[in-house]
Amino acid sequence: MRVLPMCLVIILLITGGGYAQEETLSLQQCIEIALTKNPTLVRTLYQDESADEDVTASYSGILPSINLSASSGRAQAGEREVEGDVPVGIDSLGNVIYQRRIITQEGYVTNFNNFGVSVNQNLFDGGEWWEAIGYAKSQKRASEYTVESTINSTVLNVQEAFFNVLKQEKLLEVNQLAVGRSQDNLDKTEKMFELGAVAKVDVYRSRVNLGNDKINMLLQKNAVLTAKQQLNLVMGRDPQTPLVIKPEFNLPTAYQDVDTLFNQAQDMNPDLKKTEEDINSYDIMVSRSWAFIWPALGAFFNYNRNNEGIERVYTGWDKNWSMNWGLSLRFNIFNGFQDKVRIQQSKLALRSVQETYEETRRNLKSKIVQLVDNFNSYLEIIEINEQNLEAAQEEFRLAEERYRIGSGTALEVREAQVNLTRAEEILVAAKYNARMSQAQLEQALGVIYNKARENAE
Repeated sequence: MRVLPMCLVIILLITGGGYAQEETLSLQQCIEIALTKNPTLVRTLYQDESADEDVTASYSGILPSINLSASSGRAQAGEREVEGDVPVGIDSLGNVIYQRRIITQEGYVTNFNNFGVSVNQNLFDGGEWWEAIGYAKSQKRASEYTVESTINSTVLNVQEAFFNVLKQEKLLEVNQLAVGRSQDNLDKTEKMFELGAVAKVDVYRSRVNLGNDKINMLLQKNAVLTAKQQLNLVMGRDPQTPLVIKPEFNLPTAYQDVDTLFNQAQDMNPDLKKTEEDINSYDIMVSRSWAFIWPALGAFFNYNRNNEGIERVYTGWDKNWSMNWGLSLRFNIFNGFQDKVRIQQSKLALRSVQETYEETRRNLKSKIVQLVDNFNSYLEIIEINEQNLEAAQEEFRLAEERYRIGSGTALEVREAQVNLTRAEEILVAAKYNARMSQAQLEQALGVIYNKARENAE
């Protein structure tokens, strides 16, 4: 991807400079803009970065936990009365005699200062830490497939919007041709009326036909503007950004071997690969759920310093300290069947995602078969409509000739003109629908982005 030129293009487009208004974008340039600004793709990239951070966080289960603490303050208490046994004398046998009295304790003010370090290290937890790392890495790989899928979807959306703009522009040209034919027909009809060759009603009918064709042309102009707005939105730009695109168009030959295409899709389709990775993730979750029934062994170390004087806490390191260390063992005997439920739920989740994978494979194959059939049908429709267009052009020519010599009617001319316009519209729609169908097939195969790059090179 050409980074510096694309940055320049984006800056000019945002600032609305004169160059941006005049620039003609190719399909590849539109794709490059979308890959840097499409909001759906940008959000997916943020989520992928978050998955990368989850991998880093997953190592916390095996790394030591080190905490440093320090506190300094003053404690104060007021005078206090408590009831207690107080010695009041000695009996004849020499025993101390006690009586219940109210004792008054004086208030106090004292400083406190503490400093401590604690270290905890997991030694064994049934393999939960290892499974946690594996799960995070699996989720990261799944996230990468999601990014790839979003890139392919973005390229597909750009291609569909791009070719829809070309399609609407071509249909506008067809409407403009129809307006031109109606204008010529009106001019001829008016001259023939002046010569007395046709009735006045033919002139009115020709004017009505011209008006209807102009209305269709205006509606088609709006369709072109709407298509350009949609392409701008897919590229992550303001919908009213001036846009001119290059009229690129090419079609491959018919696809034949669906099984070969499906095998390619199984290797390349990121949605299917993500579902495969989901199976791996849930398989890890099953192993992880068993880890909680094992005992957990850890090591700990604590070092503390405290004194009323803060200088004694942070100096004289051979005094005012305490330290302890050892091992801790935790073994869950019974927790209300939570472990059993966790294991069963993880197994059921694994079976569910396995079913999702099989369903995804079936749907993908069905989609490929349908898209191949659609594309091949469009190729046949294009061939048929090219012949229909030639026939419609000849029909219109003959209708005009008959009308000119007085052996035909204005209605026949109009019918032939409508047939010609319809044939032109159908041919245009078939060609660009075939190109969009090709893009959809390449997206299903998982190769649309690579194909776009190859075509650009």
